[in-house]
Amino acid sequence: MSDLDQLDRAFDALTRDLAHTPGPGAVAAIATARRRGRTRVGAVALAALVVVGGGLAVPRLVFPEGGVAAHGGSARFDRAALARATDGWIGEWEDWERYSPWGGGGFGAASCSSLTGPGGQSAPEPASTGSSRFVSHSGASAVLVVQQFSDAGRAASAQALSNPAPDTCGSTTTYDVDGVQVRHDSMAPEGDSVDQMWLGDIWSVQIGTGRAQLELVNDTGTADGAVAEDVAEALVAGLRDGRTQSGMSEVEPVPEGKGQLPAWPDVDLEGALHGWRSASRMSATATPNTPCLDETLGSGGVSSTGGGTPRGFTHRIVGFDDDSTGPALVETMLAQLRACVDADMQVETLPNGVHLATYDSGGEAGRGALWFAASEDRAGLVAVDGAGRPMPVGTREDVADALHEILRLPWK
Repeated sequence: MSDLDQLDRAFDALTRDLAHTPGPGAVAAIATARRRGRTRVGAVALAALVVVGGGLAVPRLVFPEGGVAAHGGSARFDRAALARATDGWIGEWEDWERYSPWGGGGFGAASCSSLTGPGGQSAPEPASTGSSRFVSHSGASAVLVVQQFSDAGRAASAQALSNPAPDTCGSTTTYDVDGVQVRHDSMAPEGDSVDQMWLGDIWSVQIGTGRAQLELVNDTGTADGAVAEDVAEALVAGLRDGRTQSGMSEVEPVPEGKGQLPAWPDVDLEGALHGWRSASRMSATATPNTPCLDETLGSGGVSSTGGGTPRGFTHRIVGFDDDSTGPALVETMLAQLRACVDADMQVETLPNGVHLATYDSGGEAGRGALWFAASEDRAGLVAVDGAGRPMPVGTREDVADALHEILRLPWK
């Protein structure tokens, strides 16, 4: 699995391994499919409801009236485009930056999505991928992923197998934007999560060999039909444009015979921390916030897995097609951390070869640690950020042992 993982796994690990819920009825599907004045819905289109995969699709005849995606239009999906699309709901957006004061904190997600697509199938890997991340001063956040596939069939398969599966997680509405079908999954907050940060809206679209997906977290409920449609149009124009903040990076295929990185259900990596975690909830991410560290094993691999929790725990395991790339990246990490003059950084190598960097940047939640190592064609890291107390006794060795074991498991 290539990194973002596939949404930097900042969002990739958010809505996994959970049960399905029923979708809305036909009345709700029609009600949420309204459009603004810039398009008109043909009466014939509203007369037909087609059952698709157990859910309801609403075929509609749409007459473009000059929107950004009309007549094959394209435009970069940037913070201005997102602000225009969400005007009156969320407001202004900024490009995300590391240590940004905006958009931080934890969030909830609907308990009805899984890592694989419908029927347990995994979506095909793209040939290249890019991403953009945005935050608002209100704390909302959004991640855009743009993918290019080797052919339109693989792109269509990836769209069909994206999660959540249609009408299994809240409601699914399909918008026709200039002849392109955009799927919007709306998942209302559950229980105590009302008025809290919540992953409530996912838009996805495929055009030819390209595919784009936008996930949005906020604390003001889900997008109404008008906003959802505006975002859908911006997403179509953005996919046609193709530009992202990160640029498009080639995704190397897994070499023949290498297989996939192994699972490690018998290794309790999080348990090895002995309860050490951030002092308060944070944004879940697969990228550690370790001071002075730029190299985080985020590129160059042929397969990777990772994730994080809203309590500062992060992990990433990466497989390479040779035995030199992983050790070289780890050496780069060592050099960056050893040169760090901030945060009272201490770097050491433990007896099993795992490197450990510990630091204290001050304040009530300034402690953290990073374990990292390479083993032949594998490299990995484990991190804790924002801890409010010293590392518990035994944690340094137990986490190092767990990482050491994971890096030596055979490929599947």
